[in-house]
Amino acid sequence: MNIPVRLLSIALIATLALQGCTTIQLGAANLIETAEVPRTEVAYGEGPRQRYDVYRALDSLGRPLATPAPVVIFVHGGSWESGDKRGYAWVGEALAQLGFVAVLPNYRLMPGTRFPDFVDDVARAVTHARARAAEWGGDTSRVVLMGHSAGAHIAALVAYDARYLAKQGTAPAMFSGFVGLSGPYDFIFDTKLLRRTFAGPPEREYDALPVHFVTPRSLRTLLVMGNDDRTVNPRNTRSLAAALRKAEVPVEEIWVPGTHGVSVGAFARINRGESEIVRRIAAFVRATP
Repeated sequence: MNIPVRLLSIALIATLALQGCTTIQLGAANLIETAEVPRTEVAYGEGPRQRYDVYRALDSLGRPLATPAPVVIFVHGGSWESGDKRGYAWVGEALAQLGFVAVLPNYRLMPGTRFPDFVDDVARAVTHARARAAEWGGDTSRVVLMGHSAGAHIAALVAYDARYLAKQGTAPAMFSGFVGLSGPYDFIFDTKLLRRTFAGPPEREYDALPVHFVTPRSLRTLLVMGNDDRTVNPRNTRSLAAALRKAEVPVEEIWVPGTHGVSVGAFARINRGESEIVRRIAAFVRATP
């Protein structure tokens, strides 16, 4: 019996959204996303991975919005050594259908590069995208930086460690908030991957942890985590939230059943209509700081 690919994809996502099996889930999510969202690819540097995709915000009838829309810059994960913006096209399309301009950057990966080069790439990409956001109908007073997994780690460093944006002639105040999905923010260098990516002198390892750069001036933050995540220890979210509260920075947490893929999987077509994660992220993005 031949079962249509779309039906298989729906079945995979329905099962794997609970399990958090990210690799298969993400591939299936692209297959069942049916929206036709205008997409533009833009170069922010000379390298083949120094490019980002822009998805225009849509109204309820699928038409580009006539008024400026909030902007969400989403940084993909992949353990700092894999992943691609086109693999997350469904996230860009979901954000566009929520009424946001979505920007999805690529960045250089391990082993061709290592920390902090990929953070510099994202800092360069977000600065470039914000400067042009109005061209795509974006409201530059409401630009939220969001990332999943390794992408949440990179985005958090850009959001909290002002040195990266200072190299681009700007500052974290260019954003109206940060959203972290299942991110590592306060980890121990206890695996071969982490040592290969970050290990070095003590100051280098210190600089790799976003939790070290929280100050009272840090961006308001929304953190999403699966209670049963075995890829990124949930203590990372608890540690960052505690640091933000100690600094008296506004922070919200969303804890949900599931493992590593559950936070970003909420944006898959069959999940987002009933998702508390999507509802609260959308409200966070729309809010005026």
